[in-house]
Amino acid sequence: MTAELTSLGFKKNLFTEAIVATYNFDGSANAAPMGLKLLDNQHLSMSIFNTASTCRNLKTKKAASVNLTHDIDVFYKTTFKEANPHGTVPTEWFENCETVEAPKLRSADAVVEVSVVDVISNAEKTAFSCKIQRLFAEKKLPQVYCRAMPLTLEAITHATRVRAFVNEPQKQEELARLLKTIEDCVALVDRIAPNSQYSSILADLLRRIRSWGVKL
Repeated sequence: MTAELTSLGFKKNLFTEAIVATYNFDGSANAAPMGLKLLDNQHLSMSIFNTASTCRNLKTKKAASVNLTHDIDVFYKTTFKEANPHGTVPTEWFENCETVEAPKLRSADAVVEVSVVDVISNAEKTAFSCKIQRLFAEKKLPQVYCRAMPLTLEAITHATRVRAFVNEPQKQEELARLLKTIEDCVALVDRIAPNSQYSSILADLLRRIRSWGVKL
């Protein structure tokens, strides 16, 4: 079914999370969670660190897919590629987009195919303005809300910053705050969703954080 961006939850001045898929220079598919904002009913924006593969791919290919999913396992394994059996996101997760040169996730609840129309870079990040080329959403039944999903996603997002800050002496105070937030998320998920997909992912995340030399 076709849909509009606002019907998928995009709103002005609201940061949203989705998985952005692009092609690497060698033709392999890349996917990573990204923050996006609605510019208008035909444009989305995202600001990405220059060191990220997604940033390099968007500059080269000028195209991507924005994949919406409530499967937390997909968020986790596209954030930490090493969590996959072979250290990369499985190729069978992807198929080609219909209108742009980019991959998309087969399992996505909705896919927004976009092309890059404007690029603004500084020393740290690049801001991309993207025009909607195609939007498709699966027709699915509504689901009850579980707080474990956003809590787990919050912990995953903070863990990416923990990995970046762990060896930076000037970031240790912020690192401690991030770790406290992650621990709070884990404790709450263990209470409201014990023995679930969410608690399993967070247990693996804690093991991963400890492997970076962080004490929890």
